Amino acid sequence: MYRKLLIVAIIFSGLGYLVALSSENMAMRWILKPGTIILMIFLAATIRNAVKPYKNLIIAGLFLSAIGDCFLLLSGNQWFTFGLVAFLIAHLVYVAAFMTRWRFSPFHLLGLIPILAYSFWLLRGLHEGMLASGNAGLWIPVLVYVIMISIMIWSAIISRSWIAIAGAIIFFMSDSLLAWNLFVTSVSWAGYGVMISYYLAQFLLAKSIEESNRSVISYANHHSPV
Repeated sequence: MYRKLLIVAIIFSGLGYLVALSSENMAMRWILKPGTIILMIFLAATIRNAVKPYKNLIIAGLFLSAIGDCFLLLSGNQWFTFGLVAFLIAHLVYVAAFMTRWRFSPFHLLGLIPILAYSFWLLRGLHEGMLASGNAGLWIPVLVYVIMISIMIWSAIISRSWIAIAGAIIFFMSDSLLAWNLFVTSVSWAGYGVMISYYLAQFLLAKSIEESNRSVISYANHHSPV
C-alpha cells in the first residue's frame, strides 16, 4: 500500500512542478524538482529482495540527478556546467548498475548503429548552434556528456532490461530537447517536454530494480541443476 502511495505522491509532485514551472514559482520549483526524484529514491529503497549492487547504484544515480536538478535551477553557464557534471557522474553510476547484469552478445553491436547515428546528428546540430550563440566554451562538456549517455543506452541494451533501455532512451530524448532548446532554437513547449520525459525516464530506471530481481531469479531457475 505504501508503495502505491509513493507512486501517487511522485505523480502529484511531478505535476506540481509543471504547474510551478508554468507560474514561474521558483520556491515551489526548488522544492518539487529535486523533491520528485527524492520520492523516487524512497520508492526504489522500498523494493524488497532486489539485487543490492544494482539497487544501490540506481539509488546513487537518482541522488546525483537530484543534485544536478538543483544546479540547473540556477542561472549561468557555470551552474549549467556543474549540473552537467552531476548528471555525467549519474550516468556513469547507471552504467555501473547495468554492468552488474550484462549478458553480452555480438548482436548487441547492432544497437550501436542507431545510437551513433542519432548522437552524430545531435552533436552536429548542437555544435553549429553553440558556435552561433556564443556558447562554444560549453562544447567539450556537452560532447563528453552525449558520449556518456550514449554509452549508458548501450549498456542498458546489454543488460537486456527493457525497462532500463526505455528509461535510458527517454532520458536521452529529454536531454536532447533541453540542449536543442538552449543552444539551437527555442521550442515553446520544451520546459514541459523535458520534465515529463525526464521524470518518466528516472521512474523507469527506478522500476528496473524490480526487473533486475526477476531476471536473476529466472536466470537461476533456468540454470538450476535440479
